[in-house]
Amino acid sequence: MRQPTRLIRDSVDRLKLEVSLPGGRYQLSLDDRAIIVLTDGLGLTERDTVPEPFVPVFVAMGDAWFPNQRDVDAIIDDLSADGTLNPNERSALISYVTDSNIAERNSERVQTAINRSPIGDEVSAEDLQIVDLPSLPDSLKTDETGGKSDNSVEAKQESTAPEEPTRTESEIVSELERIPGIGPQRANQLAEGGVTSLESLADSRPGYLADIEGITEGVAAVAVEGAREIVGRTKPADERLRDQTGVSESVFDPALASLAASGVPASEAVPKLRLLYGPTVADIDAVTGQQAYFLYESGYQTPYDIIQASQEELTDVYQVGSTTAAEIRSAARSMLDAQ
Repeated sequence: MRQPTRLIRDSVDRLKLEVSLPGGRYQLSLDDRAIIVLTDGLGLTERDTVPEPFVPVFVAMGDAWFPNQRDVDAIIDDLSADGTLNPNERSALISYVTDSNIAERNSERVQTAINRSPIGDEVSAEDLQIVDLPSLPDSLKTDETGGKSDNSVEAKQESTAPEEPTRTESEIVSELERIPGIGPQRANQLAEGGVTSLESLADSRPGYLADIEGITEGVAAVAVEGAREIVGRTKPADERLRDQTGVSESVFDPALASLAASGVPASEAVPKLRLLYGPTVADIDAVTGQQAYFLYESGYQTPYDIIQASQEELTDVYQVGSTTAAEIRSAARSMLDAQ
């Protein structure tokens, strides 16, 4: 039974989509543009069901992605576009695709996704705003003299603090190299692409950085997530894994650094390392071997996965009733609290 797509929060409080694919349940990262559609346009909150036709369109637009994804078209093909839309949902989806700038490289993919959706008869190619490249945030724009500008915070800086001296590119590169997985070459590419500091990088989006020559979407996610950890926006991945598995963070540091160097960001590495190093669903006292098998097949592989699910979602799993689902969630919570 295919489970519905839900709006969830991950362990560092970021909104994501939990979707069903042939291999199980997975989490799609979301850019601000998609989040605004879901929360402001549709009024959705955490754990709400997301209309299925929105999901492949988000992916095609570049506003939802799997970190380090290789074949976007294959992912879109695996996502369900079934389902009807009520008038408000239909209006929100039409406004989203017609009001947004669409990168030229994504235009054909977006049109295909729209044609598969319930709004295919209402939106034509002429209605779309196709641009050569998506607009960069101010922190990544270059002014006419070649200097880096940050107009979005300029007024605030003038009113609260004296103007800071201009930093050299070598200073910027040295700062960016503090991010695990970002060596001299990648740091130079980011600096040449307009990144001016760890703060500006933390404010950016992987989808924008991937337009910098030599920077893949995976490396872009590594850079942004690493910067957010360093400046204190998110809890370090090794500490999150320690809390979720009971294993010392020193065990995870080498693996996280090596994976980052390979373009695998923490958001993708953490769930897999949590499964490899921590307890599995079979270790939960309230779970039988049969239940562990079907829970695992449904994407609930660790105690952490269990407590992230609602009782209703667990009850949808074969051989798990409502009473058992409550017992399993309670036992999973107790196991993690004991660690």
